[in-house]
Amino acid sequence: MGNEKIRAARARVYAPPEGVAADSKVHVYTFDTFNETFLADHKSFENVERAVQHQRSEQERIYTEQEAEPELFDLPFLSSDPDLLNRIERDAEYKKRLMRDLKSDARSRGRRR
Repeated sequence: MGNEKIRAARARVYAPPEGVAADSKVHVYTFDTFNETFLADHKSFENVERAVQHQRSEQERIYTEQEAEPELFDLPFLSSDPDLLNRIERDAEYKKRLMRDLKSDARSRGRRR
């Protein structure tokens, strides 16, 4: 259990744009790296440890199901923004910044493999 908390402490949680209140929950969203879209389904958790646990199990499932280069796999990510899917439709700058950060994460994942 101790190792799980250490790993969760290093997890990156994407915040909503400035001026928007973050949620007390941690949300796991999925970014389709290949099509550059955000998938509609997401899950919410009371704490970051549970969210990281779900994120990792989703990543394992994705690795088994998808046949792609590691940097093109769907990317589950954590956010404190409960309205992320609607917000990216309304705020092009936020969407652009988030996609840039997520693509960078996907590329670094591809290099690690």
